[in-house]
Amino acid sequence: MCEKLISINKLSAGTKNYQILHNISFDINACEIVCLLGSSGSGKTMTALSILNMLPLNVTQTSGSILYNNKPFNENICGTFISMIMQAPASCFDSVFTIGTQFKDILISNHKEYSINRVYTMLEKVELHNPQDILNSYPFQLSGGMLQRVMIAIALSLDSKVIIADEPTSDLDVAGQKEIIDLILKLKKENKSVLMITHNLAVAKSCADKIAVMEHGRLVDIFKKDELLLENRHKYTKELIAANNWLYANKWNIDLGENYAEM
Repeated sequence: MCEKLISINKLSAGTKNYQILHNISFDINACEIVCLLGSSGSGKTMTALSILNMLPLNVTQTSGSILYNNKPFNENICGTFISMIMQAPASCFDSVFTIGTQFKDILISNHKEYSINRVYTMLEKVELHNPQDILNSYPFQLSGGMLQRVMIAIALSLDSKVIIADEPTSDLDVAGQKEIIDLILKLKKENKSVLMITHNLAVAKSCADKIAVMEHGRLVDIFKKDELLLENRHKYTKELIAANNWLYANKWNIDLGENYAEM
């Protein structure tokens, strides 16, 4: 039986006047890649922020529970047990400081020993083969794909068991997307678990062990990736598949309407 690293049970969250998440339940097991799939505003990122205990000030968890290795949240969870690869990495680094300075600060602030040789090793693992040049660079001197690789290297250096990747491919071209997906698959080989947030069905299908589909703050479907085309999929999942008519035939002949955006 797989070890449950994170267990979410009937999680709900919202503001005083609006419910954002409704009874979300799923598990993240050891050495597993779980994709949260859905359109913008479906609640994917809010679910991830709930796991990190980093909800916006006006949003609170109204019910349910999240367990980390069968234990409740504590201040040592973030940066040790869980780390995050943020969306749009260019906005996550301070342009005033070099990559090396920020890499070091993140490790020290999370009580990790700083070793330049270990940093070199982590950068090599994400296929940045000129580590000293990378560390001496400022964020604006690196491409989006290179910055995303640096973020993955930082996550590896923190040695977290679970890594949350929030739309890690959204700002990249197709070639860059494939490179980042390959690196995320390597994380699993490093005995990491990944919660990947994406609106892209092709990305989810290419790397997930398990896909959880969200719509309007609800988890409407969850399945192993080889179960994607089964007849018992939720109506919204079928619509996502049909919208990707370049990837899958519209086998259910769903009328998507004129304004249905491709995922």
